[in-house]
This record gives sequence, C-alpha cells and structure tokens, in this order.
Amino acid sequence: MSLLELVGLETGYGRLPVLHSVSMRVEVNEMVAIIGPNGAGKTSLGKAVFGLLPAMRGSIRFDGEDLTPASTARRTALGMAMAPQVGNTFPELTVEDNLIVSFSTLETENAERALANAYTMFPQLAERRRQPARTLSGGERQMLAFASCSGSSPRFLLLDEPTTGLAPTIVHSLVEKIIEFKDSGASILWVIEENPLEVLPFVDRVYVLNNGAIRAETAAEDLLSEESLRALFFGLEQ
Repeated sequence: MSLLELVGLETGYGRLPVLHSVSMRVEVNEMVAIIGPNGAGKTSLGKAVFGLLPAMRGSIRFDGEDLTPASTARRTALGMAMAPQVGNTFPELTVEDNLIVSFSTLETENAERALANAYTMFPQLAERRRQPARTLSGGERQMLAFASCSGSSPRFLLLDEPTTGLAPTIVHSLVEKIIEFKDSGASILWVIEENPLEVLPFVDRVYVLNNGAIRAETAAEDLLSEESLRALFFGLEQ
C-alpha cells in the first residue's frame, strides 16, 4: 500500500479543470519529483493534495485513508506537511515566532524540541531569531519555511520549488538538509522548477507533468539520460 496515492484526480479553479486524470503514488520513505514546464499544473497538484483545491473527480488516499473530502487540518493531523513556494512565512512575525506558530499544535516538550532542532538544522535562523521574517534573504526564508514544516517530524512533506531563485551555495545547503530529512524516514514529494541537476540524483522516481496531465513516469537516471524526457521537462516539442 502506497503512503500517498492519487487516482484519476481532476481539479481546477471554478469549473475550469487544470489537472486531468492524474494518477501517481509516493511510497514510504521515498522521494518523488514532479517536473514540467511553467503552467503545467505542478502547484495546483500540490494544492489538491492538501485540500486547498477541491477534487472534481478521482481520489486522494493517504496511508489507506480516503482524504478526498477531508480538510487540510485533517491531512496535517495525519502527518502531512507542505512548504509552498510563496506565502510560506508570516512576514511581520519574527523568525522565532514563525517557528512557535508552526509548532503550536505539538505538546510543549515536543514543541521545544522542534524549535531546538530547527536552530540546529539552520544556525542562521538562530542568529536571526528576533528579526521579522520579511527582513530575511530569499534563501533564509526558504530555510525558515522548511524548518517550520519539518520540525514537527511529518511522515510526508510536499516541497513546492524550494530552491527557485536561490544562489548555488544556498541551493546546495538546502538540498543537503532536505536529503537528511528524507533519510530520517520521511517521504517527500518535490516540485522542481529550477536546479534539477542538484536534486534528481537523490530522487527515486520522477513524474513529468505537462498541460495538466502525467506524460511520463521514470527513474531519475533515465530522465537525465533520455533526450525525449529532457524535452518534455523543458516543454519542447518532440
């Protein structure tokens, strides 16, 4: 049984579907990537997984439970977490208050441990704990977003383009931390927009999404070597 399974999922905005019969899975302790050109529907897929877009057709199951009609709060309670590409911090709150809010549903001892773990993972955040999140660099905001959603030790984490627009040294550091989190036993669904060569060597499987539909499922090493799949990733005609 897969940890996360989507079967024939269709979702969109209003009556306009942007995803068409999407079926995919993420196994326990597996890292899966979603890639595709701009406008392919990658962010919409992430929103649908977390109940931020309603399913028009199809189903979403997590650890055997049908979550298609479930609230985002229910999904979070089951151990699912998401770091969106934008709007992933509270800009007027300090770094520490962002983390405290993120861990507020945990028991006090666990929340304190999660806060300590966040600062151990990213010492830069500890140095800036009293600063408003809006004063952080782009890389530091992504660190804060990742620490906020991973500190509670979720079983499943969805990352929406966390390395987009970041300097190469920051990308490398952030990828390392995400790999460490996966190695601790978590499952990850990673939406990749930029820096695929930094990420794909660590990925188990890749889904290529284009025009709202899954066009291919492949091992990462095949994607890196096959010209036809590289063309799909860059949105080129074959």
